[in-house]
Amino acid sequence: MSTYREVTPITGPEAFEERGRDAILSQSAIVLAAGVGVAGAAAQLERPADLDLPDLASIEYRDRIDIGEAVAPLDIDVATHVGDPDLRIPAADSAPIAKRLIDDPDPLTAAALVEVNLHSTHPLVRTAAAASALDTTGPREDVEARLVEASHNRDPLTRDLGRVALARVDPDHEALRNVVGPPAPLNGRHDKSHTAVVTHGTFASRTRWWRPGGTFYDYLDGLNPPLLMHDSSFQWTGQYSPGARDLAASRLEAWIPDQGLQMPDFFAHSHGGTVANLATTKGAEFDRLVLLSWPVHGVWFPDFTRVQRIIDIRVRWDLVIMADRGGQVFRPPAQHANEVEAHINGWFDHSDTHDPGYWENYGLPAVL
Repeated sequence: MSTYREVTPITGPEAFEERGRDAILSQSAIVLAAGVGVAGAAAQLERPADLDLPDLASIEYRDRIDIGEAVAPLDIDVATHVGDPDLRIPAADSAPIAKRLIDDPDPLTAAALVEVNLHSTHPLVRTAAAASALDTTGPREDVEARLVEASHNRDPLTRDLGRVALARVDPDHEALRNVVGPPAPLNGRHDKSHTAVVTHGTFASRTRWWRPGGTFYDYLDGLNPPLLMHDSSFQWTGQYSPGARDLAASRLEAWIPDQGLQMPDFFAHSHGGTVANLATTKGAEFDRLVLLSWPVHGVWFPDFTRVQRIIDIRVRWDLVIMADRGGQVFRPPAQHANEVEAHINGWFDHSDTHDPGYWENYGLPAVL
């Protein structure tokens, strides 16, 4: 069942003066952008003017910002700020701070915007603030508690954002242990086939959408002309670490011939795309590699010579990619500049790219 809803971003301070999901998503993006800027990764913020933000490269801060200085503009004592998890501050109180950040970018103003939103009335915004606090004042107990709480939230985007940010603190945190799973088995099938395979991203190995019978798998299986879906999707642990992705890539390189596959089409969400890219560097070959919301990290580019077509599908200002500190645009090396087809539609939600409603809304079957 599709959950896709179009979003209209609300820009600048006005995002904090409005209500509704569009406002909440926009607030979260602006708060995350503040952390990205302080972390020195402003180059990853593609088209900041889309949210009426300036270039935030100037707010890079190489040391941790003192929490007392970050909280000072809020007229709250630090002990209450840190120690009262039930304190809530209306979004409108953030608007003047957001305006100051836009008019005169400064790392302390960015940190203040993060701190005030740790007490937002909405859990997604609180989670975005906690993710950004890792780069402003640094990891601390109250921030980690926010992320642990978010990792169990019923809203998928809040949950994904919390888990990725928590994994930056501790990838083996106990709150993350039950969302990783076993790798796909090698069972020695030998029926040769050229078909299509789906895989998941971080912390999604136990979800259903990518498996036979799941929403996205069944959607792809029903497309016309048919993709001839393989009857087993590729599962990896979904753990958030470079080592886990590299191990999964080795497994995928072995799994493809084990399943009798020959240059399959491969649909990979999030860091499942990292797994697929790394697999090509180990010898795996794909016909169409469809990257869904891939967090761009140059160290995990594919071997372009082993892929016939790369189709990059993503949303603008992907919140989870911002928390991951990945890039939002796949820019290959110059010699492969024309080998990535980009299709960028919608806003903010990392999971939209595997939602059948998103695919239908933007006519994506026609790009395959």
